[in-house]
Amino acid sequence: MKMMYFRADWCGVCHEKAPLVEEIAGSAGMELEVLDWESEEGQTKAAGLRIKTVPTLALVDGERVRFRLVGSAITPENVAHLSKASGVAPGADATPPSA
Repeated sequence: MKMMYFRADWCGVCHEKAPLVEEIAGSAGMELEVLDWESEEGQTKAAGLRIKTVPTLALVDGERVRFRLVGSAITPENVAHLSKASGVAPGADATPPSA
C-alpha cells in the first residue's frame, strides 16, 4: 500500500500542499509516489485509478484506491479519519479486517 500524490507545475494549491503531503506520508510510514499530471506516466496512472483533478492524494492498494482527498481537503485530520474508516492504521501496511 502506498500514497500517491498527483500534482502539476501550474497548480498553486499543489505546491502549497506538497510539504504537508510529504509530512503525512512520512508520519504514516508509507511510501509516497509523486506524479506529475502532465507526464505520460502521471496521466496513465491517473486514468487507471480514475483520478480526475489535481491536487489529489490517494491511498492505493494495488489497483484499488482505498481513499482520496482533493485540494483543500488534504489535511492530516482527514487522512487520519479516512485511514481509520478504511481500516488502515497510520504506520501500518495492513489490509482492513474482513467481515
